[in-house]
Amino acid sequence: VKDLRLQVDKGASSGKIVKETIALTKKIDDKFIIRDLNLIIQRGDRIGLLGPNGCGKTTLLKLLLEKIRPDSGTVKTGTKLDIAYFDQIREQLNPAQSVTDYISEGREFITIADKQVHVISYLGNFLFDPDQSRSPIRTLSGGEQNRLLLAKLFSLPANLLVLDEPTNDLDIETLELLEELLIEYQGTVLLVSHDRTFMDNVVSSLLVFEGDGLVVEHVGGFS
Repeated sequence: VKDLRLQVDKGASSGKIVKETIALTKKIDDKFIIRDLNLIIQRGDRIGLLGPNGCGKTTLLKLLLEKIRPDSGTVKTGTKLDIAYFDQIREQLNPAQSVTDYISEGREFITIADKQVHVISYLGNFLFDPDQSRSPIRTLSGGEQNRLLLAKLFSLPANLLVLDEPTNDLDIETLELLEELLIEYQGTVLLVSHDRTFMDNVVSSLLVFEGDGLVVEHVGGFS
C-alpha cells in the first residue's frame, strides 16, 4: 500500500485576530440557532464545533465566512486572511471534469509551499494512480471524492482552514494522515466532526451547541 504523503501550503501569516463576533444572533423560522455569541478566534487556534445534527454548526461557519448574514450582531474579519473551505456537500465538484483538471485547472505543475510539483505526482500522494488522475470525477467513489476535495484543499495557500465534516467516508489511513497534517498545520482551523477521537487529537478548544441558540466555548478536546 502506498503511503499518503501529505504536506500543506499554509500561505502567509494572517493577523493576530482572525475573526471576532459581537452579539452574533441568527434565527431560522423564529427559532434561535445562535444567540448573542461573543467570540474571538486568534491565529493558530484550532476550534472544533460540537453538537447534534441540525443544531447550527454549518450555519455558524457560514456566518463566520460571511456567506450568510446574521439577524443581529457583527462579524469582524482580520487582515491577510486566505480561506480554504471544505464544503460538506461537495458542491464544488463537477462530475464531468477530470481529476487532474480539478486540482491544477489545466496546468501540469502546481505550487505547494513554494515548490513546483507535478500534478500527477501530487495526486499520487493522495493515493490516486495516473489512470485515475486522468479519469472524470464521476468515476470516483464517495470516499475518493472526499480524498480529492482534501487534495484540492491542501493545494491552496490558506492560513484559515474551514472543515465541515471532512471525516465522513474517509478510510482509516486517510483519516490518520489528515489528523497528522492538521496537527502540523501552522494556520487556524475550524472543524466540524462527529469523530470524537479525531477532535480530541486535533483541536485546542471546542464550541459546544447546548440548544436554544446557546454556544459555549470550552478549552481542550472532547474528553
